Amino acid sequence: MKLKNRVAKKAMLCCFFITNVVTLMTYLLDIDHFKAVNDEFDHQSGDIVLVEAAKVLKDNVREIDTIGRWGEEEFLIICPQTTLEEALQLSENLRKQLENHRFPIVERKTGSFGVTSYVQNDTLNVLLSRGDKALYQAKNKGRNCVEYLS
Repeated sequence: MKLKNRVAKKAMLCCFFITNVVTLMTYLLDIDHFKAVNDEFDHQSGDIVLVEAAKVLKDNVREIDTIGRWGEEEFLIICPQTTLEEALQLSENLRKQLENHRFPIVERKTGSFGVTSYVQNDTLNVLLSRGDKALYQAKNKGRNCVEYLS
């Protein structure tokens, strides 16, 4: 499965900004305790987990949504034309799908989600920074949860 990389994601977000899409939600998602997979097994096993996680996520987002790798074990999901209620429902569904999925080698993994929405006059960096803060709130609350920052 091929996902868009970080550069492609940033370009896509810029296009949303240029076209003045105002109902835009972004999710930053981190696979919880991912480093332990590489440490306990190996990096090839970690890659298998990431590919599998990407498939779970891609199979459970809407056709208009875009998903891609953002960091080592992070994913960015861009959801245009999405209300806050829809965004929280979608992210909670994705969280449950990951939690209930049986991964090769490691069996179970969970994800922490940081959700935010475009606010008028946001820059791309402000939007992504807010999503990152929401993600860290989720991790600080014990992981395997969804946090929203406006």
